[in-house]
Amino acid sequence: MEFRYLKYFVAVAQTRHFTRAAEQLGIAQPPLSQQIKKLEHELDVDLFKRLSRGVELTQAGEVFYADAVNILADVERAKAKVRQIARGEHTEVRIGFATSTSTCIQVLERMGRLQQEKINLKTAELPMSELAAQLTNKQLDIAIMRLPCYASESFERRLLFDDPFVAVIPTDHALAQFKRIQMKQLREQKILLFPRETGPALFDGMNTLFADAGIRLDPHFAAPQLRTMIAMAQAGLGIAIVPYSLAEHLDNSVVVASIEDIKLTSRIVVAWEASNLNKHVLKVVTQLSQNDD
Repeated sequence: MEFRYLKYFVAVAQTRHFTRAAEQLGIAQPPLSQQIKKLEHELDVDLFKRLSRGVELTQAGEVFYADAVNILADVERAKAKVRQIARGEHTEVRIGFATSTSTCIQVLERMGRLQQEKINLKTAELPMSELAAQLTNKQLDIAIMRLPCYASESFERRLLFDDPFVAVIPTDHALAQFKRIQMKQLREQKILLFPRETGPALFDGMNTLFADAGIRLDPHFAAPQLRTMIAMAQAGLGIAIVPYSLAEHLDNSVVVASIEDIKLTSRIVVAWEASNLNKHVLKVVTQLSQNDD
């Protein structure tokens, strides 16, 4: 379908008249009528009822009109945005946060660096899979993501910081007396985890890690998110193995112990599409990834 067909169709639908639409478009009426007939033939449906004093939309035409108007508006917005970017006028940067990164102190401190920049930040909190999809579709400019993550492998990425795993242990548990533990001490314990669909790469890494250490995971102790695992540990339902940034400020219902021989580390990164034309994206990436002295 040629793009101009949509413009012609909308003009006729709005004026309800071929001649007036042709005048509005700056073309002759006969070619306009022919183009509309070609569009109807391509769609295999009548879009207009031809009347003696004009036209009316058919039911199919009304449905197509709503979509056509939205498509034309999206194209105009895209054109305006590209022109703004070319002139250096586009200052909005859309940042998405993985659910497990949005409240990390180190992430928030790095976001604070952007307050002095004349950049309009628009933020959202989304699951990892949705973050990746919105980066790909240009609905987001930047994402703060947690690795490992299969969906992030096609993006440009910069490391913000490593986030080692720790054990969140209920205070009435036998292991609560230790500030440091080893993987073997987690054998025969109720280990809280999340379903694979929540984070496939992280789940696979942890599953392999536990299997190598002889730790059996019980699927009945699955939580939907990393944060929920902590709440379950606080309720005494088991031991949660989570990144340290999520366990920095917990109450005395649990003890946070480091795991000396754990071979998996989570990493927090800033990710973006290499094809993104917004010049402020790299400025934000640079500010976020700058290490403190």
